Amino acid sequence: MSQLPSLRDRKRAETWAALHDAAARRALNEGLEGVNVEVVAEEAGVSARTFFNYFPCKEDAVLGLKEPCVEPEMLAAFNVEGDLLTEVSRLMLAVVRTIQGGDDSAELRGRIYEAYPNLRLRRYQYILKVEQLVLETVRSQLAESRRWRELPAGSAWQGYDVDDVAFTIVLTASTRMRHVMQKTWSNPTATAQFQA
Repeated sequence: MSQLPSLRDRKRAETWAALHDAAARRALNEGLEGVNVEVVAEEAGVSARTFFNYFPCKEDAVLGLKEPCVEPEMLAAFNVEGDLLTEVSRLMLAVVRTIQGGDDSAELRGRIYEAYPNLRLRRYQYILKVEQLVLETVRSQLAESRRWRELPAGSAWQGYDVDDVAFTIVLTASTRMRHVMQKTWSNPTATAQFQA
């Protein structure tokens, strides 16, 4: 059973949403250059200093990007003893979802990417952070697993270290995501945009 968010967590989520909404609306109505941190913070009812507790730059506020994280539920659902490619792919998608606001802002993000295709690069930088975080998680989980400690003689994995196996699996799992992102860069107004 999930625990209800605390008042502090709800307030933090509301502030984040207000800053993102103000920045995104300004970008769509006045252009990216019209997004001023002080004005966005004022519209959200916080100080400019508080803005930087939520977003490192205005582009992240416009896109509604957050630092990726592996939540305890994700880790609990990850079965390192199962089909690794499937398990890592599921973990990757779950972590990708942590980098952006709720599903209700997906349409807004689509409009922003269409208006400012150059911001796709910023999103890609966050995808690289996701890959790195997932890589660290898989490496750690694999190194501690019975599967790795008890490799049978003649195993296909013999001769490879945990880092190599984790890197290969994570890179394979992220291939589809990278393909779709690169495809939409060449045609930024394509309707098949990647929406995690």
